Formats: sequence, structure tokens, C-alpha cells
Amino acid sequence: MTAGVFALMTMQNEFSTARMREVWDDQHRLEKMCQVEAALAKVQGAMGIIPEEAAREIQAKVRVDQIELRRLYLESARAGHFTSGFVKYFCAGLSKEAGQYIHYGLTTQDVLDTGVVLQLKEAHQIILEHLEQIIKRLLVQANRYQETVIVGRAHGQHAAPTTLGFKLAVVVDELARYHQRLMAIEDFVFTASMSGVVGTQASFGDQAEAVESAFSEELGLSQARICWHTQRDRFIEYGHVLAMIAGCLGKLGQDLYDLSRSEIGEFSETYQKGRQGSTTIPTLRPPYMCEAVINLGQLIGQNMSLMYQSSRLTHEKDTIAWRNQWVALPEMCLYLSAQLNYVQALLKFGHFDLEKMEANLSVKGGELLSERIMFKLGEKIGKEAAHEVLYQIINQAREANLSFEEALRADNTIQALVSSQELDQVLDPHTYIGTAVAKTQAVIQALEALYD
Repeated sequence: MTAGVFALMTMQNEFSTARMREVWDDQHRLEKMCQVEAALAKVQGAMGIIPEEAAREIQAKVRVDQIELRRLYLESARAGHFTSGFVKYFCAGLSKEAGQYIHYGLTTQDVLDTGVVLQLKEAHQIILEHLEQIIKRLLVQANRYQETVIVGRAHGQHAAPTTLGFKLAVVVDELARYHQRLMAIEDFVFTASMSGVVGTQASFGDQAEAVESAFSEELGLSQARICWHTQRDRFIEYGHVLAMIAGCLGKLGQDLYDLSRSEIGEFSETYQKGRQGSTTIPTLRPPYMCEAVINLGQLIGQNMSLMYQSSRLTHEKDTIAWRNQWVALPEMCLYLSAQLNYVQALLKFGHFDLEKMEANLSVKGGELLSERIMFKLGEKIGKEAAHEVLYQIINQAREANLSFEEALRADNTIQALVSSQELDQVLDPHTYIGTAVAKTQAVIQALEALYD
């Protein structure tokens, strides 16, 4: 029996992608453990630490395609320690001499940590690839809609005009920072572990430093300055960047979800032929992908509490907090893969309704321009006085069931201070977008140089 969203075939594609699941499955985990053991044997054989013939045999036989999973699991169950069972399993298939030199000097944490680093490095490439695709798509749309004026909302209310391009440029500017940060921490995060039981490398003898250097190079990883068994900041920092990406994508998903509301109608998900939104309401087309993006961001963020707690290891080693990362880090990568996938689909197939955006600019009867009107009045009576005048006008308008614009045009104070022509000008939302276009163009220009 299997349980959990990643194990259930009926749910796994809602919470992860097949490509990312492959990175974190049993087969791949064992492959990386084998890769670590074989790399060390190769280096030790070349340096004369173990017999070259034994090193060649270990490289040839300690391979994932040589594993019979059921027998390996039974061996590990008998040992009560997975890595011990792993080593014993391969010892049984090696010659008597070669069996003495597998896992020579390593400790379990070296194998598991380095294996996870190798898995994470592959997950990292998937994340970078999809993140870059999203960034490029957002840049195209920010450019396309840089002058498309829309309602800017604050606290869920109409606030002042902005542009759709500016709204998207804010998102892409943030995502690009995280994309660059992921690349900037590669050398720090993707580091080999070869330290022995308490980190002193005593089991590797006088050639420990040389072995570690060659071992790290063989695996394509950085060499640590000192043992990092109890330094969990590599994984924590990586997870932290993933959580920030997820948060940004979650905000985008929330905004698109809100714009999909029936009474707003500025965005809609694609509903291709055959896709249904409800088993009961034939006409319903819910923004399910937006909902998934928001939900996955929450799941990723929740895992960061486990990641932060994982730094609380005692003395030179324990598994109490270390185990947190076995749970949280793969889950974060898996959830993020689905979140990135949903966002790509939303941006590729979703529809922005420009006519509805234009119509919504006037739905509040001029309230969208109240800030602008305040500053216009403020030129003659001061900002605070203008604020008070407009505050009284909107209250009166609501009591009389009038629009803000109707009340403005009927107010004696306004008539005395602002001409009808001036009022027409300040009530035009298309001419009150500040630096939105210039800032959008600046973001596009800066990022196109990186993502051409």
C-alpha cells in the first residue's frame, strides 16, 4: 500500500513532475550512493591507498544496475542501518580482497550527504531551466503590455492606475534575482563530504587532503574547507532560495486568481476542449491552476521550518535534526517543480482580457483617481485640506448613492477650484501611471541582457 501525494498515481502529477520525481526516487538515490563509493575507490586506487585491482572491481560492480532492490532492503533491515546493509550487500558480490576496500574511510554521513548533493545538483538544473523559461515569458508579456493601463489594487480595493506590464515587471525582477542567486551559491551548495566519523579525516591517513581534493573533482563538486557534517547551512540556504521563489510564484498565482473572479474578469485560465471545471455546474471554470500555485507555495514554505531546525545537530554528529532534510529538501524540490510547471502553463495559455481591464478603470466612478485629484486641489488649498474635502465628498456621494465623479462635478468647492476641462484631464486614468512604463522598460532592458 502506498500513501501520500507523491506515491499515489492519481495525485502525484498535481504536486510534482515526473522528471523531478525521477531525481528523488529510490533508483536515483542508490545510483548516487554507488557513484560516491566508486569515485572514492577510483581515487584511492590511483593514489596507491588501496590495490588498483580492488578499485577497478569496485568501480565495475558497485553500480545501481547490479542491485536487486528487495535483497538490498532485506540486508539493510537485518543490519538495522541502511548504509551498513548497502555496504554488506556489495561486499557479497565482490571478491574477498575487493570487499575489504569498499567504503574505505568513509562514514555513512559522507555517503548520504554527498549523494544528496549530487541529486540536488540535478534537481537544480531542472529548476533553473524552468525558472529561466518563466522569466523569458514574463519579459515578453511585460514588454507587450507595458502601456496597458489597469486598476492598481491595494488591500483588495481600487487604489490608483498602473499598467499590466509594470505588474509583471515587478514579478520578473524578483524572480530573476532568485535565479541569479541560485547560480551564485552553486559552488557553496554543491560540495562533497569526505570527513570520516567525527570530521577529522583520521581514517584517510596522511593523504587525506589529496584524497578529498581528487574525490571532489571526480564527482564534479567543490571541496569543503572543513567538515560540514554539522554545518547544514548549505541545504538551508538552498531551501531558503526555493522558498522565496515559491513565495513569489504564490503571489503571482494569488493575483491571477483574484483577477479571475467573476466580478473582475481580467484573467482566465485556458479551458481547452474536454477540460471540465465542475461535476455539478456545467458552466463553471474555476482557476484551479492558480489555486495549485498558491497551495504549492504554502507547502514549500512550511517545509522551511524543518530546514531551519536541521541546523541543531549535537556535537560532531547525530541524525535527530539531520533527518529533517531528508524529508524537507526533496519535498521542496518536488513541490516547486509542479509550481513552476503550473506557472508556465498559466503564462503560456492563460488569457488577459484587455477590454475588461479597460472597463474596470471606470467601474468605481472616478475613485481610482482620487489621489490625483487631491494633489490637483492641493496646489491651491494644500494637500491635507484637499484630502479632507474629498473625504467629505465621497461620504456624501455614498449616502446619496452617487458616483464619486458625479459628486465631484456637483460640488461647489470643486467647481470653484477646478474647471470642468481640468477635471476631465485628471479623471483620465491613462495619463496617471507615473514611471510605470519607464520602470518596466528598465527591467526589460536589464534582464534581456541576461536572458537573451
